[in-house]
Amino acid sequence: MSKRFGQLEWFLFTLIAITLFNTFLGEKFDSTVLVSVLIALTVTYKGFVVIDHFMELKEGHNKLRFLMKLYFLIFPSLIIVSAFY
Repeated sequence: MSKRFGQLEWFLFTLIAITLFNTFLGEKFDSTVLVSVLIALTVTYKGFVVIDHFMELKEGHNKLRFLMKLYFLIFPSLIIVSAFY
């Protein structure tokens, strides 16, 4: 039996790598604003990947997909805004 990585495995590996990178950023950098912005942007990307590839909403109902993506745009944006105050 062949043990090859498929597309989903690569997406999962990428999500794990981004999570580890975010952990590294949080532990090593003192700039709260920069770290908050970078983490919020990666959360948005990770949310889009999960929506499209793991929840399979790419082929799903467009309104549901729109609402889910809107969630991952609004809340990280609020994190970015709050980082500056």
